[in-house]
Amino acid sequence: MGAKGEIVTKLTLSLLIAGALGAILPAGPALAQSSRTFVSAATGNDNNDCSRSAPCRTFQGAHDKTNDQGEITVLDPGGYGGITITKSISIVNDGVGEASLLVSGGTTGIVVNAGGAGYVNLRGIVVQGIGFGGGTGIRLASAFALTIANCIVRNHTLNGIEIVPNAASNVTVSNSLAADNGGHGIVVQPGAGVSVKAVFDRVELDNNSLDGLAVFTSTTTNASVNATVVDGVAAGNGGFGFAVNAGPNSQVSEPVRLWVTRSVIANNRFGGVQANGAAPSMVKIGQSVLTGNTSTWSTTGLGSVNSFSDNYMFGNSDGDPAPPTSPQQ
Repeated sequence: MGAKGEIVTKLTLSLLIAGALGAILPAGPALAQSSRTFVSAATGNDNNDCSRSAPCRTFQGAHDKTNDQGEITVLDPGGYGGITITKSISIVNDGVGEASLLVSGGTTGIVVNAGGAGYVNLRGIVVQGIGFGGGTGIRLASAFALTIANCIVRNHTLNGIEIVPNAASNVTVSNSLAADNGGHGIVVQPGAGVSVKAVFDRVELDNNSLDGLAVFTSTTTNASVNATVVDGVAAGNGGFGFAVNAGPNSQVSEPVRLWVTRSVIANNRFGGVQANGAAPSMVKIGQSVLTGNTSTWSTTGLGSVNSFSDNYMFGNSDGDPAPPTSPQQ
């Protein structure tokens, strides 16, 4: 065999040995995700690892590099783009300036689809609609728990916040604003057979084209909602300040309950409070002010509105009738 042939044979043998070793040796580790990631409008890039020194640019870029149950921290003010959340996660802006995202073209700014066991926390975020064909601010599709704090959701051509889960959910919205939306400020409408427990604490619902807060089981079967409003404001809405509606064919004895306390319900076009339903729907109000509404309260079907006899009702167009009283228990 000539020298050239020996070189070819040795090269072939070397390649075979390298291939065999590659099959035996374990592969190198993939780039690990982090439990705490960072976003920056000033210096971020989604090709980074989202560390403090090399932050990502968008919420979605950081979400995809964050461990389940991790946290995304906002480093500076700016726009961070829409996001679909598919895991337990927190997105936190604790005072660095406005951390926002713009919504247009019929899209939804933040979609929460974290599964029936997911926990999601959103804090200090502005979700702003800019028109161009419709849009929704925040939509809950699935999560065991969703908390929204210190957020602003406004100017969407559809609803501000949609709580429409396909599995049991616990929702808390606090110190937040849903205003100037083309639909409802907040709508709660679970899927068939789904229960929702919701608390709205220091939430302001202003100048929405439909209701400030709408709680429905009107198109679903065997769904239930137990909601509480504390220290809230529902003002200047095109529908009612607070509206509940329970649909037919429900096997739940009282599918919709809304409790309102220490709240202001003012200047709403259709009225302050409405309870409507082919199945029982209930609103109970205490320590609240109802003024400037077309009607103070109204009921249809099996809906009921009850007062704890400690409300202030004046200046409504229907002469301020007091609803039936409900004893405190």
